[in-house]
Amino acid sequence: MKRLGHIIHRKESGFSLLEMMIALVILGILTTELVRTNALSRDYQNLRENSAHVSVAKTLLLSFLQTNGYLPCPDTDNDGWENRSGDQCSADSGKLPHLMLGVSRQDAWNESLFYKVNTETTSANISSANFSASYFASDSAPVFTFATPPTGVTGGSGNLTVCSESATTSCSGATSSDHLLESAAIAVIVSFGKNSAQTWGYIHSGSLNALNSVETENADDDAYFWQSSMDQADDSLAWITGYESKYALMKSERGLH
Repeated sequence: MKRLGHIIHRKESGFSLLEMMIALVILGILTTELVRTNALSRDYQNLRENSAHVSVAKTLLLSFLQTNGYLPCPDTDNDGWENRSGDQCSADSGKLPHLMLGVSRQDAWNESLFYKVNTETTSANISSANFSASYFASDSAPVFTFATPPTGVTGGSGNLTVCSESATTSCSGATSSDHLLESAAIAVIVSFGKNSAQTWGYIHSGSLNALNSVETENADDDAYFWQSSMDQADDSLAWITGYESKYALMKSERGLH
């Protein structure tokens, strides 16, 4: 009897091979889910950080305007400063001139912010208060006045459009006004999100085929941008309007005429 009890006790106190295999499978599933959850948490935190980063960039652009009387052109040679040819912008898109603004060059994924401005800033219209491009004129700044577009129903030429999440299929000139967040932005700032490095690579190579429709719209250098939900793209956007620019200068010592 003692021997039989000893055998039964040993059997009950151990794990069978099947039980150990089941435990390992469950542990593997839990570990995989934990890793996935942590990755999603990091992505969400980076997205929040990027949203804050572009918002800070917008604030500093308006502060720059208050101090200098104009908004900077894009940085096209990656030195952190704007690029001009005379008073005109060398290009209407490039990187945010971070050194001029005193903002970090890198977003949460260690890449630069994209910066697009009124498309007529590369023309002589930048020197005329009759055009929205004049918000970027550095000679005799400020060139723009209360009467500079946008005013009332006059949006002004060369400005940028931002579509909303409700624009589910495309963002273009055919998009209904019900699906627009802004139709007369004078500047747009974009962080391309988790795949920023790849997106910049596609921009430099001129091939955006690997991006989805939202990411393509934000990187194709046209006058349209798309602020979408996170399940479509994790791009972060901020933009400046002519009204904000006028208000910012009104509050400065320079004033506005």
